[in-house]
Amino acid sequence: MPMKFRISSEYGALEEVRSGREHHGVDLAMPKGTELHSIAPGTVERVVDYGSENIGKGVIVRTDTGELHVYGHMDRVSVDPGDHLAVGDLIGLSGNTGHSSGPHLHFGLIRDGKFADSGELVSDLQHFSGDKPGLFDMRGSALRLLDGAQDHVQHSIRDNILEWLQAAAGVVLDLSYCIALIGCGLLLILGVLGLRDGYRWSGVLFGSYSLVKLLLGGAVR
Repeated sequence: MPMKFRISSEYGALEEVRSGREHHGVDLAMPKGTELHSIAPGTVERVVDYGSENIGKGVIVRTDTGELHVYGHMDRVSVDPGDHLAVGDLIGLSGNTGHSSGPHLHFGLIRDGKFADSGELVSDLQHFSGDKPGLFDMRGSALRLLDGAQDHVQHSIRDNILEWLQAAAGVVLDLSYCIALIGCGLLLILGVLGLRDGYRWSGVLFGSYSLVKLLLGGAVR
């Protein structure tokens, strides 16, 4: 069966976006606003919203077999805690909320209190996510795809700018350290040789470096 949505991150993947931590789910790249439908009968246990952290807006469903299905990075939630879901019932719309680098669905599986390989349910997610556009629905699907691509580009540009600014701050901090180290050394030597203000100016130079470090130190990781 052809896949409607590309797997952008496998279960157990170790990636920089999560600071090298193991991925406890599977990610499916899909346009913002894609319909998400229940892949198993169950009850909505929790509806969460972590803001710009973690999975952002999400839904946790306890299936009738006792497993937990975790849907994350959603744009809109259409259910409430306690709602019973049949297979195919609408849960909400996919999005790009939380700690995310682009529009996608994070799906996690918890079995017996531990994360399990959610990749085994990808075929069900493929089948029950999105709609089946007819002749007159293609324009709407294309617009959702364009919207998702635009969000991805915006996030990529923002991340690149932040990385550049952090790198520039690091260069300025290193350069100011070298100037302060060499300058203080020279001024101290001149002070020993008799320059009246050598010691004072070495203190001013060191104080200036300390101020630069205070201002830029938090931007350099």
